[in-house]
Amino acid sequence: MDERVPRVTSSEASLPAGPRCAVHAVRPAVDTCPVCGRPRCADDAQKAPGGGCQVCRGDQSPAAIGPEGGAELENYVRAALASTAVALMGGVVAAQYVGAAVFAYLTPFVVGVITGAAAQAAAGLPKAGSGANGVRLIAALYAVLGVAFGFVLERSEGILATGSFLPYLAAVVGVILWTLPPKR
Repeated sequence: MDERVPRVTSSEASLPAGPRCAVHAVRPAVDTCPVCGRPRCADDAQKAPGGGCQVCRGDQSPAAIGPEGGAELENYVRAALASTAVALMGGVVAAQYVGAAVFAYLTPFVVGVITGAAAQAAAGLPKAGSGANGVRLIAALYAVLGVAFGFVLERSEGILATGSFLPYLAAVVGVILWTLPPKR
């Protein structure tokens, strides 16, 4: 491969040529911000004609950012999609160990760990800060659903039986222990 030719990703190839808005990268820039000089789109220019752009005003609320501002929701959807795939595979494995002494609890714990890891990696968020608790909640929900899927596949225990509580708890503990922020 020729190293002099820059690589273009598919998302870059689909954008029309020309300057793009500094806040809304999918929108073409119509002018520059009078305060900071960044390119801005027509919507951003209308919201603050002489008072600067969203970046220099520090206005990062979802209502101000507009439809492209759903980054938090996008992170949660990514976490849910990754958790779904991992929890389904984990449920298949967990079905093999229902009622198998220590492994009946260790396997759901591992399902929780890998579900938490997948959710966190897919969301692209740090273990602490905004959105981390939402990712933990999503991962815990999917880990429990994965273990429940294992019970359904195995067909010997009821999904809501009293013996199912500890494997569910082990899955949640796995998610929490994996996604806890590191001590500083």
